[in-house]
Amino acid sequence: MSHTSVHTDACLIRVAGYPELEKQDDGVEFISPPHGIKNKVSLGGPNAITDELLARTDRNLIINFGGMYREWLVDDLRVMEDGLKSLERGMATDAPPLVQLRDCAHELRGMGGTFDFSLVSQIGDQIYRLTANAKSVDGALIEALTVNLDALKLVAAKNLKGDGGAEGQGIMAGLQKVYAKFA
Repeated sequence: MSHTSVHTDACLIRVAGYPELEKQDDGVEFISPPHGIKNKVSLGGPNAITDELLARTDRNLIINFGGMYREWLVDDLRVMEDGLKSLERGMATDAPPLVQLRDCAHELRGMGGTFDFSLVSQIGDQIYRLTANAKSVDGALIEALTVNLDALKLVAAKNLKGDGGAEGQGIMAGLQKVYAKFA
């Protein structure tokens, strides 16, 4: 990265990488402001961020908020259901109900895995891709979104964690066949 400082009257001339070109005229004060973040972050020592600290933070996040995630999921499903009910054939792919579904699906696919709801992440990802790649809002899309949303409701109702075992794998196999029609 090259950096050049230019001067008028009495000031510092600095050309990074060329110390022989650096010169300071009389009466010039060069001020180096402190690097606030650098002073707060350390490499090693008691305040350093380590893999163990990150793992402990993840465990604490799950312990403290894991029970609440299912409630958040149910709330998100209500919002998604409202968006789905508002979808109409022929709507633009940037219509608010479809955007609402896409935004919720984006959140689900990120948060599900954090709280050991991998199925929620996988189904959320499928809904996200269906809505993001939609060329139009038609009956087939609405039906595919309905099937995926129903699957999410089932996962939430049965509290299927992880991959959901055999039941979860069956759900995903069916949903992937639905998605394949759009891919």
